[in-house]
Formats: sequence, structure tokens, C-alpha cells
Amino acid sequence: MSSQNKPLVRNFLIMLVCFIIDSTIAYFLPLNLDKSSITIVPSIALMMFVPLSMTLADVPSRFFFATVSGVFYTLVYGRELSIYVLIFLGITFIRSYIYHSDNLSLGEFIFLCLLAIAAKETIVYVMMLSANITHMAIFTFALKRLLPTIGFNILLSPIVYIVFKSFHIKVDINPYDDIES
Repeated sequence: MSSQNKPLVRNFLIMLVCFIIDSTIAYFLPLNLDKSSITIVPSIALMMFVPLSMTLADVPSRFFFATVSGVFYTLVYGRELSIYVLIFLGITFIRSYIYHSDNLSLGEFIFLCLLAIAAKETIVYVMMLSANITHMAIFTFALKRLLPTIGFNILLSPIVYIVFKSFHIKVDINPYDDIES
């Protein structure tokens, strides 16, 4: 295996473990099919993806990693909603071109995770609403799904941050590698 592929394989293995943890936690959390009480969606994989998307030195590898992670997320959790691929690509775009610091503080990490989870949940809700899959009111969605999901995941985010930092992943990223000479 070439030295360029090792970080990519490492990231896929980390994401696989995170998806397994998400699925295990989801088994024990309230999942409300009739929308009468709260629903909590664990997003450990999404939170781990936020810093992992910057651990690959070259931009094409980051977008390949995002695409495969999004496809896997779609296959396991979303089934027919392939919007997850675009969500993961959007996170990678933001992390690569708008906020490309690879050294996140805990506060920055929590803020980026909050934005990613809120965006994912809102985008999925809007897609399901527009496709007439759900008829849940916006207030009900915010109160019974969005806020409990964000609250639960924000409580888990420091643990995810500590686990990520324990990998000691360092990347030398040249901010000018995207500019053509």
C-alpha cells in the first residue's frame, strides 16, 4: 500500500467504527415513528468527519473520502435520500476552502459540529417535507427532533474531540496548492 493511501484507509476505518457506534447508540435512543414524542439521532460519524475531512493532504482525496462516506451514510441510514452525499461534500468544501484550519480548538469543533448537525437535520427535513414523506410541522420538527438531536450530540462532541485528538493526526497542508500558477 502506498504511503498516499494510508491516511485515506485510516480515515475510512475510523468512519466505519463511528458508523457502528452510531448504529449501536441509535438502538438505545428514542426513535419515534409516529412523531408524538422526541427522536434523537446520534451523529458521531458526522462529528468525526468534520475534522477528518482535513487530514488528507490533497483536495481530490478529501472529496473522494467525502463521497464514499456520504454514499455509505446513505446506504446505511438514508436509503433513498442521497442528499447525504451532498451534505458530506458540502462539509468538505467548507473545510477545504472556507475554514481550512486543521487545528481546531474544542470550541471551534463544537461550533462546526453544531452547524453540520443542524444543517443535516434541516436539509433532510426539508427534502422529506417537499417529497411528502412527512407532514411534521416546523415547530414540531424543531422541538421534537432538531433540538434533542443537537443537545445529545453536543454532549457527545467533547468525547469525539478528545478521541480525534488522541489519534495525533498531523497534516502539512499548503494553502496555496489550490492556486494554479
